Amino acid sequence: MSFQRLSILIFLIVAFPALAEACACSNSAPGQCPGLQASDVVFLGTVIDSQVLPAEPAAGQADAGDPAGASAVTPTNAAQAVTAPPSAGAPIVRYRFRIDERFAGPDQSEIDIYSGGDDGDCGYQFKKGEQYVVYTQQEAGGRLFSTVCDGTRPASDAVALIPQLRAMRDHERVASVFGVLRRSDPPFLSPPDDPADPIPIISLKLRSRMDRFQTNSGPDGVYTFYDVHAGAYNFTANLPAGTELTQKAQSAPLSAFEIPDGACYEYDVYALPTGHIRGTVLGPDGKPLAVASLELYRVGAYNAARPGYWGFQGATGGFEFDHVGPGKYILVYNRPNRMDPNSPFPRVFYPGVSSLDKAKPIVLKDGQNLQKISFKVSHGYASRSLRVHVKWAGSHPAGIVTVAVKADKYENPSVNKLAEGLYGFTLFDAANYTISAWEDLTPQAQPDARPGARAQACVLPARIQAPDVTVSGSDTGTKEVTLTLPKPGCANQ
Repeated sequence: MSFQRLSILIFLIVAFPALAEACACSNSAPGQCPGLQASDVVFLGTVIDSQVLPAEPAAGQADAGDPAGASAVTPTNAAQAVTAPPSAGAPIVRYRFRIDERFAGPDQSEIDIYSGGDDGDCGYQFKKGEQYVVYTQQEAGGRLFSTVCDGTRPASDAVALIPQLRAMRDHERVASVFGVLRRSDPPFLSPPDDPADPIPIISLKLRSRMDRFQTNSGPDGVYTFYDVHAGAYNFTANLPAGTELTQKAQSAPLSAFEIPDGACYEYDVYALPTGHIRGTVLGPDGKPLAVASLELYRVGAYNAARPGYWGFQGATGGFEFDHVGPGKYILVYNRPNRMDPNSPFPRVFYPGVSSLDKAKPIVLKDGQNLQKISFKVSHGYASRSLRVHVKWAGSHPAGIVTVAVKADKYENPSVNKLAEGLYGFTLFDAANYTISAWEDLTPQAQPDARPGARAQACVLPARIQAPDVTVSGSDTGTKEVTLTLPKPGCANQ
């Protein structure tokens, strides 16, 4: 189902944050429908070949051999790509498409579309033999490029869009708001026999202060609202019991959206289950862990090498999984078995066992709110606490103090502020730690006390830093360390 693709994206962002930093798609607000222009190139096509080209020429150098192209229109709600500077020699892939249906652009049977180059981080990776709706934009040299942010998608995800592109091409009436109503589950929790998608023949409503519109989803879950006037609208649906409306990548109920006159706004909606699982992970002392990472799996789907539906326990002393459908589930703490000093316990399955075969399934009924699920971890990794005192050689200048710790192996511990000038963290016996402290000073000018410099101002430096201190985790006799920040000298001395 399409939500599974979202799950993969969420996992990539969590596991490889550099991907999220390299390419981000920002959604623009609904605007007036631009339609299809003579210079646009938009089509439904199948990839018949692909080729990785040599490194892209330097900026400003065009490839004179490339075919001329045209700019493309994107949907009014299409995302705009925001890319990081590409690495030197970012590869370009040329995809050869068979045009199965043309919406705008040259009347030809095949066309070359490019991906990569300056948009390498946002380039669309097409698969040979698969069919897509393709939006394009003209780049240097006249080549037509496509990105993940311009509306390009597999044909299976365009069942609501294709009829509207045909209407634009044929100069017929275009829907003001359209999309697909689908059933969904949170990431990684889809059941094996997932019916996956469309919810047919459901009554849908758009309501503003002045207007009311009503329609039904079709057999494929597609819905359309025509001739919707400008305004802020709430979207509601007469859903089956135990489900509620949300949007892709959201767990909160739908919020109102505003459209102008003449819009053609694509708005897919999802029906998520309303079940909840809430509870607490307890430490050996019976108190809630300050930090706990948990993952939920359907029974039979657990795999130590694959992520589940992720949850977190923090300052509130409890965890929560929302929008969980009926079924039997396995709950695991620290699934990757990380050596994390912030939560120094090995993998544990509910209700507090170390192996999957001893785990107790959590049974959730349709729409059930299951509370007070708790289990205890024990036999933690060898660790201890260390306190860090921060002092100043002179008076305490105004600024922001930071204390950081770097481990020579395993993960770095988080530092907690216990009181003014007092910090604490957990360290493993088997690692060494370098402790740093610095203060970013509040910019200000001080009177210069040096003889003969009365008319001169003493400008404080941007930062003062204490000498680092290294501590061995095995040195159990060291329970506290002190880092002394120097008296700030004048930056203009």
